[in-house]
Amino acid sequence: MPANLTADFLKARKELRAAKDPQAKLAALEKMLATIPKHKGTDHMQADIKRRIAKLKEEDTKSSHHKGPQLDHIEREGAGQVVLLGPPNSGKSSLLAALTNAHPEVADYPYSTVIPLPGMMLYEDVQIQLVDLPPISAEFSESWLYSLVRQADLCALALDGSKQVEELADDVEEIILLLEEHHVRLVQRRESTEEDMRVRDVPCRIVLTRGDFGDLAARVEELSDLFPVIVVSPVDGTGLDALREEIFLALDVIRVYTKLPGKAADMVEPYVLPAGSTALDAVRTVHRDFVDRLKYIRVWGSGRFDGQQVPSTHTLADRDIIEIHLS
Repeated sequence: MPANLTADFLKARKELRAAKDPQAKLAALEKMLATIPKHKGTDHMQADIKRRIAKLKEEDTKSSHHKGPQLDHIEREGAGQVVLLGPPNSGKSSLLAALTNAHPEVADYPYSTVIPLPGMMLYEDVQIQLVDLPPISAEFSESWLYSLVRQADLCALALDGSKQVEELADDVEEIILLLEEHHVRLVQRRESTEEDMRVRDVPCRIVLTRGDFGDLAARVEELSDLFPVIVVSPVDGTGLDALREEIFLALDVIRVYTKLPGKAADMVEPYVLPAGSTALDAVRTVHRDFVDRLKYIRVWGSGRFDGQQVPSTHTLADRDIIEIHLS
């Protein structure tokens, strides 16, 4: 049987021949596996590609403590860390490119993302870190991917809006089960306490990509029973502002600004604290030493009136301004 190799496969094979380091070879082999026609005529080729991928990964595992980046941990930046998770060809990389300053490889074939790629998303006056992860499916997923989901503040689950409702529901169920096998549970909102300390609860929002596909009402209605759904299109910008706002709200944080007595407030760079933080928490965030020297705090925003002197236990709200008085 003829192989009938595709142009994408031939391009990936050319990249493999030009690759000089193991990571480049692995990326090319994974593209070859993703783009090779699946029929009896390519069975031996598929097996050979899989064998070479497994060998490279085994070699990389043995030498990972000597070289290369640490793939199972991304240093958190900004107001929170959000992982972009989804099945193959779900539009994660297009989302990252549309929302941040990162430049991921955007391709119309699966498994084009092979390493985690972070970027910073601006929402009003705060930066939020988005991390594009490799695809996740029952067929294949990177072992270190689960550690990155576990450490995240929020999971944005990207799904292809052009799929039928049943396919989308199956994708979500498969991903939920894969994560639960690795002690990660997707929830609408993280509770203050978790029953099982081995299990990590990660808040989740579904991002239905290709919002320009057509009427997605039925898909949104079906998926909303699981998690809140935002419909977007990175192509024409539909829903991107709503997604930025939903991500910020789902992080469950507040912005607090400071001012000096008799001066205007600094409204450029807020301090970001967990929702429910007190005035004393804000003082400690501004400078730990201020706690011992604190005389009183005035608040603009959540007080009964602007400039009200409040106790250190006063619960702050988003966009509050505090004035710290020291002894």
